[in-house]
Amino acid sequence: MLFGTIGSHEYLLNSDDFLISRTDLSGRITYANPAFIAVSGFSWDELNGADHNIVRHPDMPKAAFANLWETLKAGREWNGLVMNRRKNGDYYWVEAHVTPYFEGNTLVGYASVRIKADAQAVAQAREVYGDIAAGRRSAFYLRDGVLCRKGVLGQLARLNPSSMQFRLPAMSVTAILCTGAGFAVGAQAAAVPVWEALDGSSLAVLGGLSAVLAYIGYRTLRSIKAPIAAAMKFNSQIAAGNLSVQIPNFGRTEIGQLAAMMDTMRKSLSSIALDVNRSIHSVSSATHNIATGNDALAARTEDQAAALQQTTSSMEEITTTVDQNASNAQHANQLSEHASSLVKDSGEVMHKVVRKMSAISEAAQKMGEIIELIDSIAFQTNILALNASIEAARAGEHGRGFAVVATEVRLLAGRSAEAARDIRQLIDHSTSEIGEGVALVKAAESSIDEVIASVVKVSDIMGEISSASSEQSAGIAQVSQAIVQLDGVTQKNAGMVNHAQQVSGSLQAQVRELVQAISIFKVDSRQLLEPDLQHMRAAFDEVLPPRGPVNALAPRLRNGKAATAEESWEAF
Repeated sequence: MLFGTIGSHEYLLNSDDFLISRTDLSGRITYANPAFIAVSGFSWDELNGADHNIVRHPDMPKAAFANLWETLKAGREWNGLVMNRRKNGDYYWVEAHVTPYFEGNTLVGYASVRIKADAQAVAQAREVYGDIAAGRRSAFYLRDGVLCRKGVLGQLARLNPSSMQFRLPAMSVTAILCTGAGFAVGAQAAAVPVWEALDGSSLAVLGGLSAVLAYIGYRTLRSIKAPIAAAMKFNSQIAAGNLSVQIPNFGRTEIGQLAAMMDTMRKSLSSIALDVNRSIHSVSSATHNIATGNDALAARTEDQAAALQQTTSSMEEITTTVDQNASNAQHANQLSEHASSLVKDSGEVMHKVVRKMSAISEAAQKMGEIIELIDSIAFQTNILALNASIEAARAGEHGRGFAVVATEVRLLAGRSAEAARDIRQLIDHSTSEIGEGVALVKAAESSIDEVIASVVKVSDIMGEISSASSEQSAGIAQVSQAIVQLDGVTQKNAGMVNHAQQVSGSLQAQVRELVQAISIFKVDSRQLLEPDLQHMRAAFDEVLPPRGPVNALAPRLRNGKAATAEESWEAF
């Protein structure tokens, strides 16, 4: 089985991927750029404060980490090929550059910059790391992270004819050899052996020239190597985001001018970082305000939607009630009109009754007149009967029968008069009762007229109520339709607010990534471009869902026990 293929899939980086992370002295991650977070598969919440070996692959040999710490503790930088592990178990190869991270002259942590590893170098590292991990003898060893071949061949292979470290001593040796060759040529021209031609003065001159050339070469090499080493260290700190690093002044030489330009570049980067940082915090504040405003708008929109729904329900109830009232008013109007018709008919009947009672009263009066006539006739008959009795008495015996008849007539006349008086009393009593009845009927007629007028007014009012209820029902229907339209608009607004919340959340996430990316730069010892994590977290928690717990792949992440640096930095 080949090294690095333990049942997992290889994740290939892009050529423009730059993975940057930073830890404190105990190996806890304090910074990771978005590219590192994306490739690792962990979230920033899982990486922040976790031991760096959260991305350690178990196949990486411990000898590589031992070489790493040996190099870093010696104050040197480490460059090598590393295989890391992603959260899902996949692995990826990187070319890692690890450098100490300083604040002033104080070592505060370590920074690691990773790029995509060369495929040929990865193939060699697989084989060598596999041998080291398996305990097999290897022709290579690690020197500051670089795979170096052992033995004389390895030392010869490490000679770089293009480097100044090789060229300057070679120039000095060449000059010395040329001087010696000059003496040899002179001796040959004099036809004497070289050692005979080299007297004391010549040897002194040759030795002096050789010493001067060696000294010049040494000084030249030192004057070049020291600035180059300082420039390399300066560039390493810049690459790690330390913009507060200072480069020594090398005077007005070409290297000094190059160093001055590099320092100008550092100052320019510092200015850009400060400007970007200020802009980020402004955008962060603006996005926070937007998120807060969107939350408030969403709450108000939800309240408005709830109120509209409640209003719609109330309007439906009111509409039902108004429709029922309109129906009842229409029915009551019909009943009122029917009652008005009945009352009018009753009025007509009462008028007829009054007229009949008046006719009866007139008839009673006529009957009284007739009774008076009968009473007068009875009285006259009684007078005539009395006169007849007187005349019969005068006639004597001959008028006795006539007297009997006259007596009977007188008795009948008396009885007629008495009956007439009784009838008159009855007629008078009936006339009195009829008069009272007529008065009552007239009073009832007057009341019925008032009732008729009131019923007519009630009927008119009920008609107006029915008409108003119909208009009110139509108006409420229009209001209900308007509320339905307003509810639709509110629902659309709610959808737009939700979309705005999502956009705001996405914008805040991008701002957070930007803050996380810019936070690697340290401008000076007093001003660090660190993200306002508490403020940003408060803003993101309003929009983004809470994260889950730290993955179990990160042992002892936040249990209060700091792992040792050697334990923590088992990954790069």
